[in-house]
Amino acid sequence: LSNRNSMDYPLHPSIAVLRQLLSTRVHQLLVDHGEEGLTDQFLLRWLTGRKFDVNLTAKDLTEHAEWRARCVPGRRVQDEVVASELEHNVVFFMGQDRKNHPTLLIIGGNLVPQDPEQTTIFITYTLDAALHLGRLVMARKQEEARQRGVPMDSTWDGRIVGVFDMSNFGWSNIHYASQKAILRLLQKHYVERLYKIFIFCAPSIFHGLYQVLSLLLEEKSREKIVFISKSDASSRMIEDFDVDALAPAFGGTFKPRRIDETWQYIEAHNPNLDVLV
Repeated sequence: LSNRNSMDYPLHPSIAVLRQLLSTRVHQLLVDHGEEGLTDQFLLRWLTGRKFDVNLTAKDLTEHAEWRARCVPGRRVQDEVVASELEHNVVFFMGQDRKNHPTLLIIGGNLVPQDPEQTTIFITYTLDAALHLGRLVMARKQEEARQRGVPMDSTWDGRIVGVFDMSNFGWSNIHYASQKAILRLLQKHYVERLYKIFIFCAPSIFHGLYQVLSLLLEEKSREKIVFISKSDASSRMIEDFDVDALAPAFGGTFKPRRIDETWQYIEAHNPNLDVLV
């Protein structure tokens, strides 16, 4: 397997041990169903998430590959599978922060209670779009640097940012089983993929829900969550984003793009959905 990439992760001795425990079938399932396969960066991310317990990581990764094959037939979840979710305009792409993290904007007031399994499929559809876009952008930057004959002046650690606009969130948007399923998905299948989460204008009802859901999160995950108010949104967000990568609600000029439109952009530039690493 080709296991080096442009992310410049330091080699760790556990990577070689883990690789020996994993079959080529695991690698092939991941690649066939839209992930990067067993690169050093991918393995290090999972080892980090499992506190470098090699045997646990091997077990969880094998289970993840089998799950991926069931959940994502082909290389991505197709639009028609999540058509009803797309109609509600819940998730948008909102550019990238200054560290090249693809950023998703989630409109809390548009959340509609769904079957937890269907919610899992939709979040998979959404996160995969962000990750594919992040790889595509970095591959283009790498090619531009190569053509200029200069080294890459930026990197991406393979993680994403989520911005939750909770200003219109209410009782009708709460569905504990679905929201619990999202947290389970992140911790079981998108290991070490979240860089930071901003929660904007959270009402008191959400704070109550968060107190319950946060019990399901590890401490390092809770530390990534930042609550921001309407009054300090612009000054806080500009610390991480350029103005042209921020939605107008946060003092920026970027027009958020629907996730299905993001997939159209990705496939226009990478029709086979090759995983660019």
